[in-house]
Amino acid sequence: MKSYAILTISLLALSRMCMAQDIPVDVVAETPATPQPTAEHKQEVIEDKAAEATPATDTPQTELSPGEQRLQAGIVMLGNLYNLLSGIRDNESAEKAVAPLMRLSSELNLWAQGFTSLPPMTENEQVICEDRYLPIIRKINMSIKVQGERLASAEYYGSQNLPAALVRLAILNQ
Repeated sequence: MKSYAILTISLLALSRMCMAQDIPVDVVAETPATPQPTAEHKQEVIEDKAAEATPATDTPQTELSPGEQRLQAGIVMLGNLYNLLSGIRDNESAEKAVAPLMRLSSELNLWAQGFTSLPPMTENEQVICEDRYLPIIRKINMSIKVQGERLASAEYYGSQNLPAALVRLAILNQ
């Protein structure tokens, strides 16, 4: 159960990390600009991270523990969140992202609540899951944080609905 708590907290930390409006805009502006990867590179990074989430063996999905299956589903949702945020480039795309963000927010909330109904993991399963998935979750969370900072520095491309959707995401997933 300790592992569930650690991993759930890590996943739910994304809401805090993607809420870049907590960072003053002038602080973000002072941060040295890092080269932005191309869209192709971003997709490769997310695909690589999703591939890392898959067990190295040819174990069918049905043989994974319910907790591990739930963790993999959470990683997929985090990848979807990253893809949504990274696709926002102007006011139109910001507005189009609001409805999918709201749906994803609800899915993440249900996903997190689903951990309570799972049987407890053995200590060995916890260690394996932490070793396998925690680094992946941290990488995706960092990528989400960068996107949140980018959107905040762009003042959400003038969208009033995008910051509201991100706040909802943060509140529901606390």
